Amino acid sequence: MPFRRESNEEQIMEKPLVSVIVPIYRVEGYLSECVESIIAQTYQHIEIILVDDCSPDRCGALCDKYAKQDIRVKVVHRSENGGLAAARNSGIDVAEGQFIIFVDSDDWLALDTIHCLMENMEKYSADCCAGACVTVLESEDGSLEYKEREHVQDRCESGMEAMKRLLLRESSACNRLYRRDAFAYIRFPEGRINEDEPVVLRLYSKMDRIVFLDKDTYFYRKRKNSITTSAFSFSKLDCVVNSKENLEFVKKNCPELIPAAEFKYIKSMLWCYVNLRKIKTIESRKARKNLRHKIRKNRKVALRNPHLGFLLKILAMLCSL
Repeated sequence: MPFRRESNEEQIMEKPLVSVIVPIYRVEGYLSECVESIIAQTYQHIEIILVDDCSPDRCGALCDKYAKQDIRVKVVHRSENGGLAAARNSGIDVAEGQFIIFVDSDDWLALDTIHCLMENMEKYSADCCAGACVTVLESEDGSLEYKEREHVQDRCESGMEAMKRLLLRESSACNRLYRRDAFAYIRFPEGRINEDEPVVLRLYSKMDRIVFLDKDTYFYRKRKNSITTSAFSFSKLDCVVNSKENLEFVKKNCPELIPAAEFKYIKSMLWCYVNLRKIKTIESRKARKNLRHKIRKNRKVALRNPHLGFLLKILAMLCSL
């Protein structure tokens, strides 16, 4: 059944247009739940940009089916597979909304997610609004377990505060409503994984106010065969590259965050070094040797870093021997 606007069409159209960008690859079994959660949003003035990244399954056909059913759906069929970053960039390039939100194609939104994020963007005169993420564990039999999350008060942070939080923890580009003009000169680094953090860090650096809500707006499905949960591979060394670039960015633009950026850089090197020991190849030994050299070079920085815990400092000492 094609989507039809309600009788209050003029009121809907007066609201800002929100572009919802969904990169898609090999998620045939999950795509419908994701897209239908977006179609059903209580905030209706949206365009849904489905980016088919040359998916080898029926995802492309499913995208076209939704475009025929709902006039708000726009499909981009990429000519070659470029990965998550390239797919998101393709979506940004065709987005017409005043605001942008990213949704990964195996996740889904609460029904009032966009309405809630828009409402609080306006309430706090913010440049970005992020909801709370619920992690959903998928078992072998397909059953789902919803993990309990820590509840905190809604908070409004400066760009600098949000950058520090990102460097000391982790961050996703999803579950955040951004102003479209924030992407005027920013794109995701293509050909890498862990591409969220360098982009979100740079976006935050241009913002005055970011709102974080204690409301479940995004459901993150944790699959065993996803990029984030699969066994360690050489591609995960990208986190070292990204954290090094973030450190250089911080040194140039906001030196007061150097300790936090150094923490992320050293922690990513230690994590990769330990996991590379599980891979018994010549390439792995070369990569470990390279990392050991970098860790040794940053040993003094690690020892005096206020954010690096005692055990990680000991590990840094051992890895640099």
